[in-house]
Amino acid sequence: MFDEILRVANMYEQGMERVKRRRDQWIDKYEMIRDHLKAMAQYLNENATYKQGFFVDTLHAFNEDIKGTSARMPSVTFRSGSMPMLVTFRNAMGEKKTYSEEGFSISFNPTITGEVVVLLQPHYSDLDKEMPPLVNLAVFPEPAELNVQVVDEIIAKGMEEAYYTSFTGMGAEQEQNQQPQQRTLIGFRRHDTTEKIS
Repeated sequence: MFDEILRVANMYEQGMERVKRRRDQWIDKYEMIRDHLKAMAQYLNENATYKQGFFVDTLHAFNEDIKGTSARMPSVTFRSGSMPMLVTFRNAMGEKKTYSEEGFSISFNPTITGEVVVLLQPHYSDLDKEMPPLVNLAVFPEPAELNVQVVDEIIAKGMEEAYYTSFTGMGAEQEQNQQPQQRTLIGFRRHDTTEKIS
């Protein structure tokens, strides 16, 4: 019976080796992905017809207690800039309020187990009642599976999903397998400055 218990006890070592291997793979792939995303952002910034701006951010796991980072757990994010929503409100005192929509972000995040999870933060604005939930685009149990072609496919898929969460894409026709998007409603009421039609 001790042999069976020893086998189970040794699973911890096997698990530790798996985590170390995955984290080493991510460190090897991370710079390639970051550099590729920077080239992609530059290409889009130079060639896209609408100039919302595309950016690449590098983040590190952060510990609040000691205000420290973990150099072995970097995250890389491809994101777009904010866009004006072309909605302006004015009051009688001349004050005005304009709305803009925050850009999307697609993050390649290492987990504590060494896997890499790719998450999409959809567009949102102050008109939304709450932040939209993150969308899981992919999980890579072995970060070595990541390459330029896979990254391109994820970014294309994520950007298209993000488009349909934007005010610019909510009214567009979607593929049949897509869920209909929740529409952001603007509150309307009669005001002294509005025209009353009898």
